[in-house]
Amino acid sequence: MTPSWLATLQRLLPEESRRHAFRAIALGRALPSSRNVTFLIFSDDDEEPSWILRCHRDASTAAREAMVLGEMRRRGYRLQPETVSCGACEDMHAQLLRFCKGHHGSVDLWRSPDVVDRLASELADMQTGLAAWAQSTLDAPPPLVADLCGAVQRASDVFAGGTDLARALGQARECLARVQAPALPQHGDCCTANLLWDDGAIRLLDWEHFGSVFEPFLDTWMFALSLCEDSGDPAGASLFAAGANATATECAVRRYASRVGLPAGIGREVFPLALARFIHLNMVLGRQEVARRKCRILDAYLTDSSRFMAALR
Repeated sequence: MTPSWLATLQRLLPEESRRHAFRAIALGRALPSSRNVTFLIFSDDDEEPSWILRCHRDASTAAREAMVLGEMRRRGYRLQPETVSCGACEDMHAQLLRFCKGHHGSVDLWRSPDVVDRLASELADMQTGLAAWAQSTLDAPPPLVADLCGAVQRASDVFAGGTDLARALGQARECLARVQAPALPQHGDCCTANLLWDDGAIRLLDWEHFGSVFEPFLDTWMFALSLCEDSGDPAGASLFAAGANATATECAVRRYASRVGLPAGIGREVFPLALARFIHLNMVLGRQEVARRKCRILDAYLTDSSRFMAALR
């Protein structure tokens, strides 16, 4: 009996490819409780995949990603993978994407000034270009400060009362309001694990949470924290001192800020809000361990914010 995902793949493959043999490799474990399953699809004996089959259990998540990718392609963006076709797979919702060539790259690559500049510029231009469409199509009211504090407290026992956190989040939102910062749709998980480098071209993967957050700088800070993690600093301590991570982060924040028309110092001021929003999103998705790790960074910031990214002050 043909597995349902395989039958779906056979329906979704382009007509001209069906005369070829193909093989599939699942990424991660295909458990009944998993939110999604991803397959790499190889044609004949090719060493490199031709397609990626992404199967989501949540129909709205699949529809959101397909809609976002479709809109980006319609507008001519090249930052995202290309959708080939969509369909259903039992209780899952599938889309076939053309495989993005490239490699994840070393931490030295992603800290390179030219690469950081390009990524920050492309993120800013994409967010600015899609802002009006995303607000009318995807926009949802941001959670209250109390909701963000609650998510942080559930993820970690560090924040007993949360008074300092609530104050920092309130100040960050006041800061954005004061400069009339635009509501910019964020990718939501812009980390090096989701980035590919192909001889000068950048591709960003996994767009299912695009537009869940509209406060600027979240993607920039998530990229910076992934640089820290890749370099052996999961606690983000290198952002509290001079060094390669802080230099690359300053470059990213300044470039992004200039492209969206904001002072670079705003990026530093909204860091706790960006981090709390990421923690809240991951708690909603059930990724408690990811949220817990970020809580430790947020606690370090609240303990000694004066040393955090001092070059941006």
